[in-house]
Amino acid sequence: MDIITLIDELVTGLLKGAEDFYSSPKDFYSFESYVKTTTDATAAKFMSGILSDMDKTIADSTWRKNRYNIERKDHRTLVSSVGDISFDCTYFKRVDGLSGDKYSYLLEDILGLSDKERFTEAAEVAILTEALKTSYEEATKVIPSKTKITKTTVMNKIHGISDVIPYIPPVEKKQCKYLFIEADEDHVAEQHGRWNDKVLNKSFIARLVYIYEYKQESSACKGRKELVNKFYFGGITVGKNELRKLWEEVQQYINTTFDTDTLKRVYISGDGAPWIKTGTTYIDKALFCADKFHLVKYINKASGQMLDEKDVAKSELYHLLYKKDRKGFREYTDQMLKSASNEKAITDLQTYVLNNWAPTMRTLHDKVVDGCSAEGHVSSVLSDRLSSRPKGWSQTGADRMSKLRCYERNYGREKIIDLVRYSRQQRKLKSTGTVPKEIVELSA
Repeated sequence: MDIITLIDELVTGLLKGAEDFYSSPKDFYSFESYVKTTTDATAAKFMSGILSDMDKTIADSTWRKNRYNIERKDHRTLVSSVGDISFDCTYFKRVDGLSGDKYSYLLEDILGLSDKERFTEAAEVAILTEALKTSYEEATKVIPSKTKITKTTVMNKIHGISDVIPYIPPVEKKQCKYLFIEADEDHVAEQHGRWNDKVLNKSFIARLVYIYEYKQESSACKGRKELVNKFYFGGITVGKNELRKLWEEVQQYINTTFDTDTLKRVYISGDGAPWIKTGTTYIDKALFCADKFHLVKYINKASGQMLDEKDVAKSELYHLLYKKDRKGFREYTDQMLKSASNEKAITDLQTYVLNNWAPTMRTLHDKVVDGCSAEGHVSSVLSDRLSSRPKGWSQTGADRMSKLRCYERNYGREKIIDLVRYSRQQRKLKSTGTVPKEIVELSA
């Protein structure tokens, strides 16, 4: 690679941009865009040269000559975060009698690339980062490539995220007396093909479970509380087996993160859906607590049916609940039914409270339990991308997007590169039964 020529082209390009800016100093946008385009193009050429040089180093090395013969010289293009990278990539044939692949692009083995991969890791990270917050269409525009990037390409990258994402435990386990789990779900519209004649408006459920240690006053917003050390789990779970795997994943996180000997209790809060209650079956030391948000909503709606007496009705309902008077609560709501304008509002309250009496009492009287914010978390983590605006999803796409958004919340966007590398390794393992090879000796 002629580095001097490359630097000369870069400097010439930058000086031209500066000259144009001096002639039209009000158009700083064009100047900035030109500089970025020029430097990106130089970066792409630089990496192209480096990879071609590395391929030549492999071909000229004693290590290669003792193990592989040159079959042919090929040329390959990768889409990177700064543009297209084109480089030489030699195809080798293994010397008979040696272990390993019979035919191989050794440079690809070093880079951990599959023969069908068109994107660098950084380019894939850029696509996933955009897709998790906007749309597949917008994600196609984040890479300055001459090759066409389609929505299907972005979809395939989303679908390629590993189904199971490993959790790296801390060096030392934490000690907590109590842990809190909250759970809720989002209804995601099913995608229908152009010629699909099935019944429209079907949907499936994306579930969200998150665990935290305690609540504290928010430093950013006075009067609000924030959850400390949150960790999210999500995805599409169909059937009892998938639901069991979800809760077992949560239990595994607890086992690897916390000292379970010092852990006294795990409180699971939610709206009373059976799948949330099931968590107490799989989570050690767990108790279910009724979601106070839904309790308040049911009480407000039921007492509103009493018209002018709604404040009295609301006060009496809370009074009976805080007195733990189940019989009195049933009798009072039965009386409300006789004069209610909407009986369903009353029966919904009765069903929710009486079917969750112990969890409701726990929520109202256990001082350790401090409300549930599951609906808000579902809205920001799942609904914001999956269901808040008209769109349709495949089951795989919704599952992987749920996992990707949980991963971002858990580790930050800067760690998406780790997810990309792990997912690529898992795809390689699935397709070939082996992990990518590492070639460490390149000296001649």
